[in-house]
Amino acid sequence: MFKLFGRAGTASFAVEALLEEMSEPYELVNVKQGNGADTPEEFRALNPLGQVPVLVLPDGTAIPESAAIMIYLGDLKPDLGLAPAPSDPMRAVYLRWMIFLSAKLYQSFRHIYHAGKYTTAADGVPAIRAAAEESLETDWKIIEDALQPGPYLLGDRFSAVDIYCGMFPDWSRDRSGMLDRHPNIARLCEHVLTRPAVARVRDAHVT
Repeated sequence: MFKLFGRAGTASFAVEALLEEMSEPYELVNVKQGNGADTPEEFRALNPLGQVPVLVLPDGTAIPESAAIMIYLGDLKPDLGLAPAPSDPMRAVYLRWMIFLSAKLYQSFRHIYHAGKYTTAADGVPAIRAAAEESLETDWKIIEDALQPGPYLLGDRFSAVDIYCGMFPDWSRDRSGMLDRHPNIARLCEHVLTRPAVARVRDAHVT
């Protein structure tokens, strides 16, 4: 059985939702924010950065980094069609969006909510946050354009990357305003977040 170290409101949502979509059994271990004495010792050993999610495979191998976990799980059951096969021309598009979401969109959010980690200047936080807000809006526009005609990032093919993408609007400070400005993203969210497996998990992550 898989073991997932996660926390509500983090990228563990996408991993949990994908595991549910796959009907794959897993144990969920809640890791509180911070790295205090109540943090599971096993978790501290698995990821020195102290970040969730971390997925532990049945053989004991640990995978941190949400995009790596999503790619791994998407390939695990080819019959479900959650990821294009390596020989599929859409594989390159799929991987492009997995990495874009992780390396670009995710990082824009990190710079907004954890701006203090990206500057040593006493007055540097507002500038870091402002730049990240601009970067985030650019990221949304890129995704919005890519979802035409959609409704998914691979056109009419639903895949694991859509679950990953559908997670991020919930992190927005003005989710409804962002979705009003980006109707294609709103459409993707409507398709993805209403899937029964995804909706079950989202209830525990969105308050």
